[in-house]
Amino acid sequence: MRKKHLDLHQRVLNAAASQEVENVKAQHTYYHGRADAYGEWHNIWSHDPWCSWGHIFGRMRGWDQVWKGSVTSYDNMAMQNSLNVQKFYPEIGGLDPRPLMEASVHTLFTDIIEVADDGKSARGSFITPGVIFCRLNRHQYPYCNVLWERYGSDFVLEKGKWVYLHEQVCPDIMGKLDMTNFAHDDYERLTAPEEKGIGPVTLGEDPDVTDPGPLHLPYSVIMPPQNTVPWPEPYETLDNDHSYTPVKTFAELQAE
Repeated sequence: MRKKHLDLHQRVLNAAASQEVENVKAQHTYYHGRADAYGEWHNIWSHDPWCSWGHIFGRMRGWDQVWKGSVTSYDNMAMQNSLNVQKFYPEIGGLDPRPLMEASVHTLFTDIIEVADDGKSARGSFITPGVIFCRLNRHQYPYCNVLWERYGSDFVLEKGKWVYLHEQVCPDIMGKLDMTNFAHDDYERLTAPEEKGIGPVTLGEDPDVTDPGPLHLPYSVIMPPQNTVPWPEPYETLDNDHSYTPVKTFAELQAE
C-alpha cells in the first residue's frame, strides 16, 4: 500500500481528512438544494485568488469572478423569478426568493477521495444523479431537468478547516422531463443546428469566464468518451499536475 511510507500520525490525519472532505461535499448538496449560493461560497469555499468553478460554459477563475458568476448572478435570477411569480402567487411575498426558484436534489455516491501526502489538500471525484425542478415560475408549469453529473473537486485545509478550492462540474446526461422530447431535440442540435435554430448547450445566461467552454458536453451517440475529471491518483502535494484547475489557462495548455 502506497501510504505505508507515511508515519502513523499522518495516516490517521489523512483518514480523518477524507471524512471531513466528504462532509464538505454533503454540505454543498444542502446549500445547492435550497439554491443558497451565498451560503455555499461564504461558508465552505476558499477565498484564495486561485479558486475556480467550471461547468459546460467554461471555467471562472479567481474569487471575484467566481463570486460574481456563482453568487451575484445566481441570486439575481432568484430575485427576478420571485418578482415574476408574485404576480400569480402573491402569498410568497416576504419569503426567501432563493429556494423558491428551484430545488436541486443531488445524491452523491461512488466518491473517490485522495488526501495529499503532506495533508494540506485533498482531491475528490463524485457522481451525482439527480433532478433540478421548480413549480413556482412565470410559466405556471412544472419544470424538471434530469442530470447525471460528475464532479472533480480540489479541497484545501485553511486554519484547520477543509474548504473547496476548485471544482469542475461535468454533466454527462441532461434532459428536460415531461416538457420536450429532449432526445429528438438533441439529435436536431447535433445534426442541423443552423437549420433548426438550435444552438449549443447552455445554462441560461452564461457568466464571464477565464477559460471559455465548452469544457464538457452531455452524452450523445456521436461523441467520443470524455475524461474531463478523472478520479484522483495518490499524490504528494497540490500542484499543476495534480489539480482539476491547472495554473495555466485552458488556452495556454492547448497551445503547448
